[in-house]
Amino acid sequence: MLARQIVVGFGIALIFPLMIYYGVATFHPAPKWNDYVTNKPPLPATATAEERNERAEQNRLQGERFREAARSFGRAVLMVAAPLGLIAIILGSLIGMHAIGTGLIAGGILAVGWGYYGYWSHLDDWLRFVSLVCGFAVLLFVAYRMVPFLPKAAGRE
Repeated sequence: MLARQIVVGFGIALIFPLMIYYGVATFHPAPKWNDYVTNKPPLPATATAEERNERAEQNRLQGERFREAARSFGRAVLMVAAPLGLIAIILGSLIGMHAIGTGLIAGGILAVGWGYYGYWSHLDDWLRFVSLVCGFAVLLFVAYRMVPFLPKAAGRE
């Protein structure tokens, strides 16, 4: 029975962040490199410096457009994954069924982490700090709620 609970919890922990990611990707498709960057044949050895500079500028602009699309997608994933992940962590601490609760807590942590992974470098430091404080507070709440209070030691009151 314990093995089943572990497998169910593990499955929830894996599927939950994937569900969030592909839910976002359904409405805000993830950028694909080939949609932004075209493969061009190499310049001939006789190409002028102007032609090389023009090609380099084209490549830079294409890469910049892709990075902007990736940043937009990362922001969308973060805006969905962070709140849903925190909600899953809280709900997991409130649900009495250990397999589901543990799966939601682990899945929520993974979802929050995955959401931040794609957008972390674009966040301001103050927003990083505030979001980490929120996540830390939620985890402290869960830990406080889940850990039973220690019984009073004999002779101490």
